[in-house]
Amino acid sequence: MADGSSTQGTAGSGGFFPMTRWSMVVAARDSPSIERSEALGELCRQYWRPVYLYVRRRGHSAEETEDLTQDFFFRLIKGDLLKSVEGPEKGRLRSFLCVVLKRFLVDDYHHRMAQKRGGGRHIVDIDGPSMEGQIIEGRSEDPVQAFDRQWAIDLLEDALRRLKADYSRAGKEELFEAFQPTINPQSERVSPAALAGELGMKEGAVKVAVHRFRQHYRVCLMAALKDTLADGEDPEEELRYLLSLFTRS
Repeated sequence: MADGSSTQGTAGSGGFFPMTRWSMVVAARDSPSIERSEALGELCRQYWRPVYLYVRRRGHSAEETEDLTQDFFFRLIKGDLLKSVEGPEKGRLRSFLCVVLKRFLVDDYHHRMAQKRGGGRHIVDIDGPSMEGQIIEGRSEDPVQAFDRQWAIDLLEDALRRLKADYSRAGKEELFEAFQPTINPQSERVSPAALAGELGMKEGAVKVAVHRFRQHYRVCLMAALKDTLADGEDPEEELRYLLSLFTRS
């Protein structure tokens, strides 16, 4: 999958992407065809996984889900699903896309999939088989919760890409690789002393560097999060909700 590197910026200068996710939606509605396709192409690459999981958990087969996901984004690119969009005042982008997806699934488009297969409408590289493990592991999960959980996973990955880009620009790739496990709860904990020996640094300096690394990651995470919110929305509240999805039974 594409990682969005063609639209890189810095977290400190307003985010990894020059446009927020909401401004991409507005651009997709208002811009000439070329710019519109580029903006929506980026949205597709960012958000196909939550869409895929939502559709799959509605009971569609893997093949049907790929078709429906492709057609959903095709209609987004055509502009059919954006006619009522007024901009960031609509609220959370996560909620907006989920509502639009629900509306899409209740119309009669899914009845036309057989005619549309192979019709040259491939919009985004959907790796459906890679998602099937999540379908099996969480078969009882509500479709909306599956959508939101995948949204959260992709958000965390986005923040990590922003952080890696910042460290790479500063010529600190080695520190990024060494410190990355400190923000991954699933990684085995590495002691400051071990890191100090690995990096040839003093233990006290490592503790300071790790603290700054974690702070920098939070800045990147909040920047990624704010890109999906309307003005006035509380990013801390949204973050608490998304993280709570990983603690629910």
